[in-house]
Amino acid sequence: MFWRRALSVVVLLPVIILIIYWDDWPWNDRPWLYLLLVSFAVTMMQIEYCRLAVNFGSKLHPVIPVVLTVSFGCFAFFLPDSIQNVNTSIIMSCFMIGVFIYAFASSIFRGKVDGELRTVTLKLTGILTIGWVFGYHCILLRMTGEIGFQLVILLIGTIWCSDTGAYLIGRAVGKTKLSTPISPRKTVEGTIAGLVVGTLTSIVLSILFLQETLSLLHASILGLVLSVLGQLGDLSVSLMKRTAGVKDSGDVIPGHGGFLDRCDSLIFTTPILYYYLILIGIFK
Repeated sequence: MFWRRALSVVVLLPVIILIIYWDDWPWNDRPWLYLLLVSFAVTMMQIEYCRLAVNFGSKLHPVIPVVLTVSFGCFAFFLPDSIQNVNTSIIMSCFMIGVFIYAFASSIFRGKVDGELRTVTLKLTGILTIGWVFGYHCILLRMTGEIGFQLVILLIGTIWCSDTGAYLIGRAVGKTKLSTPISPRKTVEGTIAGLVVGTLTSIVLSILFLQETLSLLHASILGLVLSVLGQLGDLSVSLMKRTAGVKDSGDVIPGHGGFLDRCDSLIFTTPILYYYLILIGIFK
């Protein structure tokens, strides 16, 4: 299993980094390839989520949820000044309301009562979590000017190294179970190792790529916070899969499962990194 995971990383990681970096080359004025990458990722995540929903007792047709999910990233791409610009904020608010209208209206027109509130909740959870919390902020983070590429590398580098450290050290020396039925194989030792490795990785990447932007203090805080929230995201998707009675959300990535399995640690960390940087004045 480990070698399959490692081989997938060796093959996919350079491709992902190239796509993220490609848009910094002189002939590219906007990160179009990155938009396509994020759109593809959230599309696959939404499809996997709709498949999981069947195990919850609700059949979700993925077409409209996928369109709405991808739309969040497109809004961030074409309307990047969402915090400062009042008109953009109004458009986003109206779109968010439209998502709620869709979720309720589609269930009302089905003419059923039993289980429909659960279906509405599942629709909203999938669209808002994957589309807004993750996809929307992935695009915003990349479009933060000259340091967009470096910030994305900081995010994925910290999270993936944290995950890898937790996995390897947990398997090697982990003895004390984390005492959660959601993910019974996780250990306290692995969790602590993930936090330490993630924090150190954040510091190293900040020194290499963001030395003039992030202080060591902020890099350390970000490393710890991202590592904690990364593990929370992992457990959150594990909760979905455990409730649905499946081990993986899909099987498209050898050794890793599906896109939800691979991107779960990025769901909460992406917006937190973006708003933390705004809070400390890195960009406005």
